[in-house]
Amino acid sequence: MEYTSSPHLNYFAIPLVKFMAARPEIEGFGVGAYIFSHADPTPRILLLQRAESDSMPGCWEGPGGACEPETDKSILDSLVRETLEETGLHVSHVAGLVAVDCWEHRRRSGGRMRIAKYSFIVEVHESSDELRMGDPVGNAHVPVELDATEHQAFDWATEENVQLSVKSSGGPYKFPLHPMGHQAPNILRAFELAKERSDIA
Repeated sequence: MEYTSSPHLNYFAIPLVKFMAARPEIEGFGVGAYIFSHADPTPRILLLQRAESDSMPGCWEGPGGACEPETDKSILDSLVRETLEETGLHVSHVAGLVAVDCWEHRRRSGGRMRIAKYSFIVEVHESSDELRMGDPVGNAHVPVELDATEHQAFDWATEENVQLSVKSSGGPYKFPLHPMGHQAPNILRAFELAKERSDIA
């Protein structure tokens, strides 16, 4: 399926190899997607729980993954592909940039590599279809399909529950710590940006 992006994100549509070449200090590039549900007056964001067999087992995060310069034409194409692979949902529009995070990753073979991750708010065709029909369905009916090797569960989280999980270990979600400690702050920032956009909130 085709997708569009907001005009201020045009820079991220340049060829991925060119984008990467302009940042020689970065060895690995990744993307993250924040998807909001339209089925509830209270904004809810899609979170995925990492599989017990994967790193950071049981932690919650947004969809995302590594860019693949061999196949992805741009950062935005990487975003669309990763969203589909991890959720089964098709991006219809990339609405805005939430954050750019950089950290050092320890290689299994030794040494470290510098990683940069670009996270965006996206809209998906499945949710848009519900709105056009004038009959939004419940969150449980949005056809999220997980890759069981990476994630074991998903939830449509409210801002209140995310904040509770950040403040207390008794909250419903456990978020990754270093080096992926940006997850919770970015999720809360996505909520703030969503409130500013009447077409998302």
